[in-house]
Amino acid sequence: MMKRFALCFLMAWLLVQAVWTNGANAAAGFDDIDGHWAEQQINELASLGIIKSNGKHLFYPNKPISRGEALALLNRVVEKVYGSLDLPQRKENLDYNFLLRGEVEQLLVNMKTVWQVETNALSTYDPGDRMLYYLYLAESGQLIKKQQKENPKWWLSSAALQQSLSREEASLLLFHVLAPQKFRTANLKPQDAATYFDSFYEWKQDRYYRDTYSPYPLAIREFQLFLTEKTFSPDKVMTRAEYAVVMKRLLDYYRIDTLAQFRAAINQQQKIAQLYLRSANLAWEKKDQARLSVVFSPDALKSMAALPQVPKYNGPVTITSKVDINDPKILWLIGFYPDPVKGDFQIEYKLEQADANAFGRKITAVIYSEK
Repeated sequence: MMKRFALCFLMAWLLVQAVWTNGANAAAGFDDIDGHWAEQQINELASLGIIKSNGKHLFYPNKPISRGEALALLNRVVEKVYGSLDLPQRKENLDYNFLLRGEVEQLLVNMKTVWQVETNALSTYDPGDRMLYYLYLAESGQLIKKQQKENPKWWLSSAALQQSLSREEASLLLFHVLAPQKFRTANLKPQDAATYFDSFYEWKQDRYYRDTYSPYPLAIREFQLFLTEKTFSPDKVMTRAEYAVVMKRLLDYYRIDTLAQFRAAINQQQKIAQLYLRSANLAWEKKDQARLSVVFSPDALKSMAALPQVPKYNGPVTITSKVDINDPKILWLIGFYPDPVKGDFQIEYKLEQADANAFGRKITAVIYSEK
């Protein structure tokens, strides 16, 4: 009887899970969300390919979302904005048999890359690793709080990642994925980052919500992802619809943030430019046609194909930027690429305004020169 129950549970979970895996986009919408309060946000995410169809056009909006599904969806939002920023790496603390492991590992390297760019690679703090570790503590029934001694053999099983996500856990995930933005708004120095984030792990922050001492809901309150006042209901399980709405708000925030960084001071502008070019060059290496089409114009792609040297997405580079002297809407990014073998070279990327991606700009010309 127990085996039969376990098998039925697994089959039901896999059916629902298909909504979040690599099925076809649900451009036509879902049959079970007509009139639902979150219908608009769900359909918007589906139209962007962030939410996938299970082939039956069912979303199950009122069912709980699992931790693993939440992580996968979070990665899709991040990649809708930045694109892939690195190749995924095997995470030993993560169950190899977990169905969505690839997307979770991709999220971890994307988070690490954004963090390293934001801190100029001067901080050893790793937000993705810490996110999974504190999720492990939650699964272990412990407070999501720094322990006197960390278990070096901590491990997140597939079963743990299939458990329902609580609101406190959701705030934990968002706290870590938004660590670069927290670092920036707190005006921190890279060497102070670990101490700053430890103050959250040690629960040294002031309490805001009546029903929780957990610091993570308050930490992300500035981003307006959970529109709650005074009470947070940290133990409440999140439904798929509720989480989809939060992801839509996160996507909207990212879009505003990336556009603002291109208009910010030169230091911040160069950081977002570095992420832009890293994503573009990785898409070129992977021959990711979908991503290439939103960051390069056809003429720029032809120029890339004719380059005598193509920059590696993760290679050393120094980036400067300048506004076009004839058209202030055009931005030039100049990447200097040292190459001790073939010789140093420089590429000037012409970025014109476009709605094709969250950066609000597309590369329309590529000019190569040897240095």
